[in-house]
Amino acid sequence: MNSSRILNLKMRRFLVLALTTGITFPMVACSAKKETSTMLEPIVVETLANATESWNGDSYSYPRGKAQMTLQRIVAQPGFKTPLHYHSQPGIAYVVKGMLSCGTIDGQKLKVGPGESFAAPQETIHYCESIGNEAALVFVASAGVQGQEITIPSKE
Repeated sequence: MNSSRILNLKMRRFLVLALTTGITFPMVACSAKKETSTMLEPIVVETLANATESWNGDSYSYPRGKAQMTLQRIVAQPGFKTPLHYHSQPGIAYVVKGMLSCGTIDGQKLKVGPGESFAAPQETIHYCESIGNEAALVFVASAGVQGQEITIPSKE
């Protein structure tokens, strides 16, 4: 056989192998995914917070205006303390890592850590601070009004 014919046969074998592999691997991948997905629950829903009032007893009410939902990711370094403030809309918080200590001006206290959630005070002046050795990572969701500040500094 001449060298071009040998090269042509090798190329055909390589092409057949490449096509076979290209078809076989996706089929194997699909079948593995099917087996895996039948072993898992199709969806898991866990309610992390459900409240009609805040942790300190504020009853929730929605402000008037065009509704606006907000989700914030907050990272607070150890020792950071917010100024005294309040919120004019309902909100909930979920602590991913770190520790938070919150308090109201009338002396009520809350301490939360990773995996815990709480309903934030709505009209009560309060503060929160990151305590412990690591930064606190907190997600806060608020149901407010377009154009209105989420956090309002206290004049007290």
